[in-house]
Amino acid sequence: MKDLLSPPPTSDAPAGRGRPIDRRKDQAILRAAREVLRLEGPSAVTMERVAQVAGVSKATLYRRYPHRQALLEALVAQKATRLSRALRADPPSVAALRAQLEAFVTELAGLLCGPEHRRHMQALGELARAGVDLAGIWRRGPAQAHAELSRFLARAHRAGWLCCDDPDNAAELLLGMAVGLELVRSLYRVPLARHRLAERHAHAARVVDRFLAWYAAVPAAGR
Repeated sequence: MKDLLSPPPTSDAPAGRGRPIDRRKDQAILRAAREVLRLEGPSAVTMERVAQVAGVSKATLYRRYPHRQALLEALVAQKATRLSRALRADPPSVAALRAQLEAFVTELAGLLCGPEHRRHMQALGELARAGVDLAGIWRRGPAQAHAELSRFLARAHRAGWLCCDDPDNAAELLLGMAVGLELVRSLYRVPLARHRLAERHAHAARVVDRFLAWYAAVPAAGR
């Protein structure tokens, strides 16, 4: 597995101390990694190929991501951040809470249905077979998304919009309903169920309706 845990090239010295990092290059690198992963497959995501597509030197790439695993961790963290966008603001009402949760579930369903997700799962399989510890990818991806959702539910509970005194378990329950069988379908490479946005919206509405019925702080008629 080329570039899996390769050290940075010794012939290219890093930038001088105190030199600010160009965030545009970070964006270009992650965009290139996503493109290579989606179009060429996980085995093509090498440090050399990503640097080439991003239009940066390998030294620039290695300064940010010391090996391929770190690059994949950054991709997962980016997805987790995007997934949690709908949960950043405190809900001012039950209606807003519902809308934010539906947006979260819709985004998650879209992520699972995308070709990049399947490619990423294949990449994780390659790393596991190579004996790489996947704990960092877990922490920056699924665990981060679960933590963000748990914090959001805790804030909604304190505001009185939910009766949810165990937000960690509630968040896990909601994630399980949101994912459903799509993750299993993806692993078995069978057709997914919610390719169209309208299907994902309908799924999100069903999931959130059931979740709020279980954790409702007010009668259903008052929502």
